[in-house]
Amino acid sequence: MKFAHIADVHLGFEQYRLPYRAREFARSFEEAVDRSIEEGVDFILIVGDLFHSSRPSPGTIQEALEVLEKPKKAGIPVFAIEGNHDRTQRKVSAYNLLERLGLLHLIGLRDERVENDFLTSERLGSKYLVRGTVETGRRSVEIHGIKYMSAAWFEKNKLTEIFKPEGDAILMLHQGIKELVEKMAGIIPDSQRDYFELRMKDLPKGYRYYALGHIHREFVTSYDIGTLVYPGSLQRWDFGDYEVRYRWNGRSFIPEAGTRKGFYIVEDFKPRFVELKVRPFVDIKLKADEETAIRELQRLREKIPREAFVRLDISWEKPYDVSGFRRILEVEHLYVRARFEGKKGVPGSGGLPEPGKYFTPVELKTIRLAGEKDFNEVDAVIELFLKGEEETEPTLTDEKSAIKVEPVERVKPEGPKPKKPSNILAWIGGGDED
Repeated sequence: MKFAHIADVHLGFEQYRLPYRAREFARSFEEAVDRSIEEGVDFILIVGDLFHSSRPSPGTIQEALEVLEKPKKAGIPVFAIEGNHDRTQRKVSAYNLLERLGLLHLIGLRDERVENDFLTSERLGSKYLVRGTVETGRRSVEIHGIKYMSAAWFEKNKLTEIFKPEGDAILMLHQGIKELVEKMAGIIPDSQRDYFELRMKDLPKGYRYYALGHIHREFVTSYDIGTLVYPGSLQRWDFGDYEVRYRWNGRSFIPEAGTRKGFYIVEDFKPRFVELKVRPFVDIKLKADEETAIRELQRLREKIPREAFVRLDISWEKPYDVSGFRRILEVEHLYVRARFEGKKGVPGSGGLPEPGKYFTPVELKTIRLAGEKDFNEVDAVIELFLKGEEETEPTLTDEKSAIKVEPVERVKPEGPKPKKPSNILAWIGGGDED
């Protein structure tokens, strides 16, 4: 028995508002499916976030149709669950459309009974628990799973009471598990450090393979009688998901290898990683004066591919012009984060006033959310203002979550400070009031 385990495809994601990045996400998905077919897999698992949004554009749906037509023609069934990005509370989602076209089989809790060559249903309260079934020669396997659910949902519902495997079975979940996220701290994307809804003890036992999604780094461990696997995302998600990081130690740059991107081919429940070649992300951290920074970046640029996306995190005691660094590195996309920190409170030291003196906590959080040019978290900002200062900060799923509010000179937002939610969009420049 052989199958492919793919997760976190994110079709339609125009990362940093660059349309060609969405095309690159689509090409990675096509390559993963092509290689799965070449491997002669018996079935394919897509463990959530096939789409970046629950309302994918017609063009994005067309990309999914074209790729998923390939395993259909090859007679390879595809089983899928919805992730946190593409799940919907509506009756019909993009996944249902793909299912109606015979391109995939949606498993999990559903309102209606579904029975066909690859799906079977069991009554569970007011819902039906829909499972996948595959016969491979003398062997049969059941595929269980559920779409992404919040931590609050798991407080009222126990997976151990829903899923009770018999024989060879696979469990698909698009969730973060606390102990594993903590174990991966420092090597997962910056935006996913708090991504967990479950603990290990919440997982039902008895499965031969736990096919997980949601965390964008590949990771393998054992659990009970089975193997627990995150394949990671097919493309790099943010600069915390780097291919290589260079840290300046005062004398030279020290390289630090990042993560691989790809998916798993699983044969007789033993996973084998299949790496995909994707656009490199490079993270550079440098604390130095202007002369040193220029000299060392000129030396480093030979090691950085022209097609790379680069984040340059530079800091020093006194400010200087960093605009020329773009000409030095000459890469596809460069994001410069400059922090100049003098001794605070000492006249003439170059120290800058603390932002807390000029902005409320809610305003500071808003500045952090809206500070990137690829800002698209309007809903999160509105929710922040509606909840007030005492609520916790919304969790983001983008590079914006890695941006820190640094000491800045006193700045007043253009236009009046919003007095009601309807004016927030105009105030932060996120869109029209309508």
